Amino acid sequence: MSHHDQIQDPDHRGGIRQCTIRRSIQKQRERQMSDPATDADDESADARLADSLVLGTSTIAATDLTWLNNLTSNPLLAISCNLLDPFDTLCESPIRLQQLLRHPSAKSVGEPVFRIDEHTNSVLFQSLHSEASSMPLLADKASFHALSLLLALAANGHRPNYETIYHRGQVLQSLNFDLSHSDGSEPSLQTITAILMLISYEYRVQDTVTIPTNAATHIRGLQSIINQRSISASKHNHARIKQIQRALFWQDIICSLATGTPRLLQLENHDFFTRLREDQTYRSYFALPQGFKIHADGWPATSSTVFEDLNAMCRLVDRIHGQEITTLHPDHDVVSIPLMEDLDDEGYPVYNSQANLEIRLVDLLSKTARGGTQKQEDLIYRACLFAAYLCTYRLSSGLWAGHFAPEICVAEILNCMTAFTRHMSPWNFAPAVSFWLLHVAGGLTKSQLNRNQAAVLVKRYRSFYSTGYSLDWEVVKLKLKEFIWCERAMAKPLNNFWQQC
Repeated sequence: MSHHDQIQDPDHRGGIRQCTIRRSIQKQRERQMSDPATDADDESADARLADSLVLGTSTIAATDLTWLNNLTSNPLLAISCNLLDPFDTLCESPIRLQQLLRHPSAKSVGEPVFRIDEHTNSVLFQSLHSEASSMPLLADKASFHALSLLLALAANGHRPNYETIYHRGQVLQSLNFDLSHSDGSEPSLQTITAILMLISYEYRVQDTVTIPTNAATHIRGLQSIINQRSISASKHNHARIKQIQRALFWQDIICSLATGTPRLLQLENHDFFTRLREDQTYRSYFALPQGFKIHADGWPATSSTVFEDLNAMCRLVDRIHGQEITTLHPDHDVVSIPLMEDLDDEGYPVYNSQANLEIRLVDLLSKTARGGTQKQEDLIYRACLFAAYLCTYRLSSGLWAGHFAPEICVAEILNCMTAFTRHMSPWNFAPAVSFWLLHVAGGLTKSQLNRNQAAVLVKRYRSFYSTGYSLDWEVVKLKLKEFIWCERAMAKPLNNFWQQC
């Protein structure tokens, strides 16, 4: 049987790839569901993609042809840690890069441009490959140093050091040379990918002086490149340009989440919930959860609408996946709202209901005072926005799920609650919402450090709980369901956290 990359018909070949990816993803999910002992820290949506990505774990001779085919043709470009430089094409020795790829922190690096498979230590780019060039992505100097820069930053706790300074300098030098010597032609995909990775560094780095304008400069610069007329008529076809634009939109969104600055790029954010609000079948889903009502009077009206839409989304997810008992006719079932996990073979989409909510939430967060006001009401509001983003993210993450964005939310929730406790007990001002916030942060994090910090705060105020909280999970769940709640996405992890406390 021929390898799918040898099939000439691009539509037929693309269909085979998508089917292969879907089968691999399904196999991975089935393995995860059949293994209840899987540790929460390892529950990222990893898929080996063995059928479409032969990653080579033994000799070069046995895998070199497949390795080359994957680099030039596969929609999910894989860079294997074991076959990083078989033909000595990289600008520097790959030994340090291999070490960084195996570092535990590497899994948090790639979102939203790529991911690192934890089983193979391989870099999987979201369809950002060049069909017109046979040059591997890391043979490009800027791309090599950009990936090294991100990995080194994560390994050093997101703080700059000599290694990150060196790689950042090399990236900027290479990009400056490539762009200034392009003679008016469109930049290569390697150059564009390096810029995307540099943007990730700029909003992740925790320097003594945070300069979000650096990320903004590169976001605007890459957008201007995408908007050039020459790009539209270049070797980068329309589908490729859409993939680059999607990645840049997500960089802008996550940059806003991480830095608190407003988004820079205009995005036609379709209101996916308008039709459902007008449908009598689902109208009752759009209600502000009871627990928020005593706080929402001082919140912007747009925030209440977002919480209502998220509440409806949670109920829809439970209904789609059979968690909610309903007597409605099956013809009314919602099948037109694809989740992130349903779109794995398209990358991490920007036009769906989850993305819609996340964009609206970062826009609300950018209007709050980051590190400014310490009023109890403002801290609760800010923590609830981050918790809403975290719940939205965990509704469905799929293969391309990241670790950076959700852990930002967890850290910010805990920061708000810690600041809260400096002034007064959260159980004196907002006992119910504080209880929900800490359980969301502790239950939905993948970081043991954050989970432990949330548990400490919960245990500190145990004496304020009613007796049933320590004895009966159903009592706890009833209290949590007064706020944002999705049985499918939240019941198991929050129950595990409650047991830890």
